[in-house]
Amino acid sequence: MDFVIGFIGAGKVGTSLGKYFETKDIKLSGYYSRSLDSSKAAADFTNSAFYTEIGELISDSNIIMITTPDDAIKKIWESLKKYNLKDKIICHTSGSLSSDIFDDIYTSGAFGYSIHPMFAFSDKFTTFKNLKSAYFSIEGSEKYLPSLKNFFKSLGNEVFILNKDNKPLYHLASVTASNLVLSLINIACNYLEKCGVDSTKSLEALLPLVNNNIQNISEKGFIDALTGPIERGDAGTVIHHLKAIPLEHKSLYKILSLNLVNISKEKHESKSYEQIEKILKEISYEK
Repeated sequence: MDFVIGFIGAGKVGTSLGKYFETKDIKLSGYYSRSLDSSKAAADFTNSAFYTEIGELISDSNIIMITTPDDAIKKIWESLKKYNLKDKIICHTSGSLSSDIFDDIYTSGAFGYSIHPMFAFSDKFTTFKNLKSAYFSIEGSEKYLPSLKNFFKSLGNEVFILNKDNKPLYHLASVTASNLVLSLINIACNYLEKCGVDSTKSLEALLPLVNNNIQNISEKGFIDALTGPIERGDAGTVIHHLKAIPLEHKSLYKILSLNLVNISKEKHESKSYEQIEKILKEISYEK
């Protein structure tokens, strides 16, 4: 089956994926969006067409990718049901929602999937350049799972096939490694700012530490990349941290540090972490 891909939604994800596919010589029909200007911009960028009628996009495509915010997917699906969808592949790119959102899809003769790129789409017109390193997860009807997997692998991407029941946990993994890490770095910057360091300098100072840590994890794995006071069993430093840390951050410090204790135990099987574990487990959340 030669895929012809049409997009409903012309934001960062839809535009980036479309351009990525276009650079790999994949045929696109084009874009339909609530904003005609967005459709035109995405179509121009990807050398495809823009549509003012959703039915025409459906007719010209055998894969329809819904690349809108999650809250709009159900509504869009309800509007698609009015058209002839026989043998069409209908998919969305939500990380948290499964293909179950396409209720009664088999009565239409179509096949439903969730296809999620594990990537941060920060810019509509440049993100596509780095998508070659992204993993894609796919979940849905058995009919075209092998074809879709082979499609993305032919582009040079790795693929996960997921069980629909695991979509929330899968998405939690992505958010933890991406958005929550961003939040942690922001908190660290705030600590430096309270020390009198300028906000811009705070980030500049921490980024080499962050980047080096990510590189070490990539090259050595979690266990061998681990450093710091938890790994050393430095209970005194942990006590100093607990005196300095804001009350509202103590539970976060406890959870993350106890996980580091578990990793440290794997790294140093003969070393005792009993004292530091006791301190962490007895953290008080009172002022």
